[in-house]
Amino acid sequence: MCTSHASSTPIFWGHGTADPLVTFKIGSASVEFLKTTLGLSTVQSDAPDAASLKGVMFKEYAGLQHGAAPQELADLKEWLKKILPMDS
Repeated sequence: MCTSHASSTPIFWGHGTADPLVTFKIGSASVEFLKTTLGLSTVQSDAPDAASLKGVMFKEYAGLQHGAAPQELADLKEWLKKILPMDS
């Protein structure tokens, strides 16, 4: 169901466990759909480089509601540093 380009696109997915609008259960199920139905791989936050981040990285944030937290933004920043090329 998914092109090779789409399946190799790095995805950062942060989700709060206390989100009342898009519940954590729905977020988790959505990531599971990406993995099982579309065939995306799961990557870990400690992946060393962009090649290792092709797939979906799901990070949960305890107690976070519908918004962004400083730790989530810091994690996103580190992820972006790995996937974006240093040169333009």
